[in-house]
Amino acid sequence: MTAVAAGALAASALSLYVAGRRDGGQIREAEIAALTRERDVARREAEGERASASRVAAALARGAQGQAVVSAFIPQALNTEDGHETLAAERAARLHDADRRLCQAAPDLIGCATAGPGG
Repeated sequence: MTAVAAGALAASALSLYVAGRRDGGQIREAEIAALTRERDVARREAEGERASASRVAAALARGAQGQAVVSAFIPQALNTEDGHETLAAERAARLHDADRRLCQAAPDLIGCATAGPGG
């Protein structure tokens, strides 16, 4: 009888041990899955930050290139033979119309607020 009780106790202990190991493994798997998801999110965020920084750098480079072109063009435009002549009436009207449309599209541009309703 004692042997049967000892055997039953050993079987119960063994089943509890195996169940504990299985439950511990499931908990560990859930923790690993959560950590893997967190790692993937962090990786995507880092990739997004790198891509954003790359786009900003490209935009700044384009702006610097544009500024270089303008800086080189202005002295040339001021020193041309016809740089100080008055514009033809048709060309002046075309430029005023373009300025007026630009101010309508973006009224907060410098010079648009002071231009008044006539452009």
